[in-house]
Amino acid sequence: MAQRLQEDLGTPISVVNQNGGGGHVGHTYFHNMPADGSYFLASSIHPYISNAILGFDATYDLSDFAFINGQWNDYDLFAVNADTPYETLADFMAAAKDNPGRLSVSVVPGSTGAINLELALEAFGLDKTAVNIVTYQSGGAARTAVAGGQVDMTVLAADGTLSIQEYIRPLALAADTASEDWDAPTLNAALEESGYEPVPVLAGSMRGLAAHAAFKESNPEAFQQMVDAYHNALQDETFVSRLEAQDIGAEWLGPERTTEIIESNFEILKQYSPEAE
Repeated sequence: MAQRLQEDLGTPISVVNQNGGGGHVGHTYFHNMPADGSYFLASSIHPYISNAILGFDATYDLSDFAFINGQWNDYDLFAVNADTPYETLADFMAAAKDNPGRLSVSVVPGSTGAINLELALEAFGLDKTAVNIVTYQSGGAARTAVAGGQVDMTVLAADGTLSIQEYIRPLALAADTASEDWDAPTLNAALEESGYEPVPVLAGSMRGLAAHAAFKESNPEAFQQMVDAYHNALQDETFVSRLEAQDIGAEWLGPERTTEIIESNFEILKQYSPEAE
């Protein structure tokens, strides 16, 4: 993306990698850099910025960022091991209700998958004790557990779960719309079909670009120039095909929708944060 943006902006762009803390190191580095439009943040802008604010005593908050676009979005998939008898999410939840604690679910602690599991349980009138929640420190380990039958179900990022597609059965996707990759309804469609109320849609990971809020405020024309350059890049069919060939997302949400998702999801994350419990 840096190479492509150089063409529209007419200025060289260098990438500075800052690893650690689930993005927190990079977010802090960016926050401490001059807010004059010479630095932008390319990161998993959701949920990691929110998680750092809620759990890492971050020196920044959401109002410090001017989100430009969530380009690469992944959503949490509810999926069971293919050898289990559950054909729908309602089937699984009914079995959990009849046999509290017998069915197991793998999640990564603090992830959107863990929260989406809680949201779904609550929507079906259950609490966390209805299932045995097994935590893993990585999505790969949690996926291996459901693929190998060590757990009955997992709630993890859908794109990452494509690698074990033959070993699982998808039940629902925590997204606004269904996916071409998975033969499964959205979580809210599954709830409504079973006669339950919908839940807030908590997006999974969102990779994208942000500026300093102070830069947007002080120089809205230059901020818009970056927005336009980014939008142009994602309208370039040749460039988008290159991204897709590398399994990189190329979605254009724009500043308003990106910010709306992050801010609304922050309230959900805050509600289910350890401090709130």
